[in-house]
Amino acid sequence: MFNHNKMSGNISKININMKTFVKKNTWLPGIKHGWGNGYVIIPKGHPLHGKHYDDIDVEVHGGLTFSEPVKELDWPEISKKDKSGWVIGFDTAHADDDCYSWPEQRVKSETEYLLKQLMK
Repeated sequence: MFNHNKMSGNISKININMKTFVKKNTWLPGIKHGWGNGYVIIPKGHPLHGKHYDDIDVEVHGGLTFSEPVKELDWPEISKKDKSGWVIGFDTAHADDDCYSWPEQRVKSETEYLLKQLMK
């Protein structure tokens, strides 16, 4: 997980508490897909907290495909102190996605790109 604690420009304190993480795809055996998925934890109090992924205007590979409250997820990548957060994310299981075109580092880069858009 990457914690983004740097404050610059007009980024509010609530934005600096956003965290990113990636998760290797292990739940689609036998189906062609990229290395994994990218996620951002949005803290409670942020205007996007609680919004469905279809209602969040960002550009990310394949579009956002996930939004859930942290308290509903039992993922080791998420700290218990983030239990009031909201997780949004994208996947690399679209047509023509594979581990060559979407390796782990590219998923991480795309997740950082998603974060940058959310911090505007």
